[in-house]
Formats: sequence, structure tokens, C-alpha cells
Amino acid sequence: MSGPTPLYPVNLKIAGRLCLVVGGGPVAVRKVESLLVGGGKVLVVSPEAAAPLRRLAQAGTIEWRQRPYRAGDLDGAFIVIAATNQPEVQRQVARDAAAGRVLLNSTDDPLACDFQVPSQLKRGDLLITVSTGGASPAFSRRIRESLEAEFGWEYGVIVDLLGRLRTLVMGGGGDAANHALVFRDIMELDLVGRIRETDWDGLVGVLKTALPPHLDPEPVVLALVEVASREKNEFSL
Repeated sequence: MSGPTPLYPVNLKIAGRLCLVVGGGPVAVRKVESLLVGGGKVLVVSPEAAAPLRRLAQAGTIEWRQRPYRAGDLDGAFIVIAATNQPEVQRQVARDAAAGRVLLNSTDDPLACDFQVPSQLKRGDLLITVSTGGASPAFSRRIRESLEAEFGWEYGVIVDLLGRLRTLVMGGGGDAANHALVFRDIMELDLVGRIRETDWDGLVGVLKTALPPHLDPEPVVLALVEVASREKNEFSL
């Protein structure tokens, strides 16, 4: 007996691309919200739509075609998510997606999918995903919930900090081997604790121990204060 088809993990760029969602219920709401986070241009096709989708359509954030699905709805789509409770519609979307070479996610049929949408934990630019290959979304969600307590708002700030430090270090001379040594030392620092306590002076101090003497981390840390405030506020909502 053969096992499930192995999946190749990727982070897909959908910003500005047409993302079709067929269906208007609670599952469709979750899919649309996730697509919007990724910057997708969202089109919903469904005779009815849940209140959150109606509000998004009224605000012009998404387009809603208030009618049943038609094959032509796939024209120009980058991905399509079939999220109805009608098996025949789900199968038709899958057939049309295969014929049109449009990437498909079908919420009721993992085997028909070209891609799975994993359970996601996002902290700024840090994205942690958990997948069971479609076998148990509930288990993926349970694991993600356990990770939420471990990875707080400060981890999004750390990613932002490391990106800024990478620019600083690579622009400060030296070769790749030296850069690697610097970042190895940075990884040994208590970044989490300093940021969680908003100890900016302390953060500057420990970064100076890891950076070459000619590189000043203070401007980087000062720029981080606003980022930290935003991440902390969003986390507490």
C-alpha cells in the first residue's frame, strides 16, 4: 500500500496575484483572511457570503461575484481554493483547475490538492507553519497553539533586528567567513530577554560585544523601538 504523496514545502508569493475562492462560508472566510495577509488579489464566487466577506466586499478589499461558480472564473487565477459544501462543485473546480493548470487547494479532498495550507504562526516576518499533509488540520492547529505560548511578539522584532544587522555587517567590509563568525556570536546573545524587557541600552551593549568595533549598533536599535511597539500592540489585540 503506497503512502500519501510527499509534499515540497515552499513559501509562495501571491502579492498582487489573482486568488480565487469558491464558497462563502466560515471556511472561505478563514482562507480569504489568510490570502489577504499575503497580499493576494482575492475574488470570491458564491451565491451567498458570510458577513465578514460581505464587509470586505463592500469595502472594496475583495471582489465578490454573487452567483454560482462557472469555469471561466478561473481565467487569470494564480491559485484557487475550493471551499464549498457541495461535492459536485468541488469536483468541477478541481477538474477546471487541472485543465487550466491553476494551483488548487480543495478543503474536502487532500488528494486533489496541488498544495496544502498549513497551520500558521506569524510574528512579524517570522512565519512558522505546521502541516500534517492534510491528514489532520485539527492536530496541526493544536501544535500551532502550543507554539504560540513559546514564540511571543519579541520574535518578530528579533527577525527585524537581524535583518538590519545583516545589512550593517555585510556593508562594513570583511568576507563571508568573517560575517558567519559575527552572526554566530550574535546568536549566542540573549536577544529575546533584552527585547522582551525593552532593555534597549542593554541590547546595544551586548551587540557591541559581538560586532566588529567599527560597527555601531545604536542606530539599528533605535530604529527597532517603533517596530517593537507595533509588534507588541498587535500581539495584545
